[in-house]
This record gives sequence, structure tokens and C-alpha cells, in this order.
Amino acid sequence: MSIPFNVPFLTGREEEYIAEVIQSRQFAGNGPFTRKVAAFLEKRYGGPRVLLTHSCTAALERSALLLEP
Repeated sequence: MSIPFNVPFLTGREEEYIAEVIQSRQFAGNGPFTRKVAAFLEKRYGGPRVLLTHSCTAALERSALLLEP
């Protein structure tokens, strides 16, 4: 049995979205797609503010910084 590694799940509109990102020249975080995902998660789960990170490591580092000393 072969298990695909690093094969993205595609729904059909990815090329359109990638073209939109390239056209906007907004490649880093806090772009329009980041804001859309954050708003979706806030509404879906009722959180006051969603902060997205690029990796689990970044999320753990951010969490450590927010801990009380």
C-alpha cells in the first residue's frame, strides 16, 4: 500500500486562488486569504480573535511568549 506524502488536497479552485495571490503580490501573512480564514474560524468557533501562524513551531513560540513568567 502506498501512502502519498506531501500531496495537497485539491478542490478545484486552487489555480484561481494562486493566480489571485500572485496578481496581488501579497505573499506573506496578513493578506486577504489570511483575513478570510481568520474571520471564518472566529465565526465558526466563536473566538474573539484568531491568530494564524505559518507552522506549529511558530504557534508554540507565540504561546510561550504569552505565558505568565
